[in-house]
Amino acid sequence: MNSSAKPRSVSRWLSLAPLLVVGVACSQSVSLGAGGPGQASDARPIEIKHDPCDVESKSAVRVDANNDGKSEITRVMSGSREVCRAVDLNFDGRMDSYVYLDDQGQMRRRESDFDRDGVIDEIATFQGGKLVRKDRETNLDGKLDTWDFYQNDVLVRRERDSNADGRVDQWWSFPDPAKLECAVVETDADGDGKPDTRQDVCKEREASQAAASAAAPPAPPPPAPPSSAAPTVASPPADAGPSDSGGRK
Repeated sequence: MNSSAKPRSVSRWLSLAPLLVVGVACSQSVSLGAGGPGQASDARPIEIKHDPCDVESKSAVRVDANNDGKSEITRVMSGSREVCRAVDLNFDGRMDSYVYLDDQGQMRRRESDFDRDGVIDEIATFQGGKLVRKDRETNLDGKLDTWDFYQNDVLVRRERDSNADGRVDQWWSFPDPAKLECAVVETDADGDGKPDTRQDVCKEREASQAAASAAAPPAPPPPAPPSSAAPTVASPPADAGPSDSGGRK
């Protein structure tokens, strides 16, 4: 998996976006998490395992969206109801998104292979069609290490196993949902399940900027205006010639 790879934007496939789903049957898990820092809670899954979607089924409906002779969308049916679908977003012949639907036809789970290496990177879970959780693999070891929790489709908190030791050791909160970059991160540095440090990302950045501004030398005064030029002395009038005896020229 390429850590620098990003999910590709396929504008003409926006209608396919809601078609990613995931299934994860996990036999391994990490401890701690849902109750917050230092509290026992539900275990977090770490093993990524694809949820079955029988794209080879005779009842599957295949769509060749770009007329290249290959199906980019495969809808797996149970009678008249669609149960899951697989989507090839980048036309390489390999499915990189799976969507699973509930009995009402709403998305319930989604699998995403963002960097197109054939390995699932993210598992999203939905309830009533709304996103409630994402389980993510971010450190290229093939195991889930980050768990995001949503309310009304908005990210509200995150748990991480930052050192891949099988224990949640970071708890993220987002005081302002409109500024996800301004997270508050609590970290368990000694492995006892309790936070040892707390970092308010934006407040620390603002404090650092304020300190740097206060420590900076004062700006030099503006330069003095240029001195006025010496007044110009008018030249005497040119001699117009001798005057007559009457004082007239």
